[in-house]
Amino acid sequence: MLPMPGALTVNTTAAYEGAALAGLGIIQVPCAGMLAHLQAGRLVEILPEWRAAPMPVSLLYPNRRHLPRRVQVFMQWLPELMAPRLQA
Repeated sequence: MLPMPGALTVNTTAAYEGAALAGLGIIQVPCAGMLAHLQAGRLVEILPEWRAAPMPVSLLYPNRRHLPRRVQVFMQWLPELMAPRLQA
């Protein structure tokens, strides 16, 4: 990682996204959240050869001996749903 000086500091992902869309600089974010902007041409990927290492995604749920069936079904469905969005 190369630290870069900046004139803008934000504390929400919406502000971060808005700053990029307003042309206020470059950002490093997961593609999943910006896919619609990339596909529409509102944002352009630069430096694809310098992508950050993947980070794990966790699903948190109450520690129970017997999880409700709907929670089990959701846990099985989520990776299938997210897979296309997590592809580089």
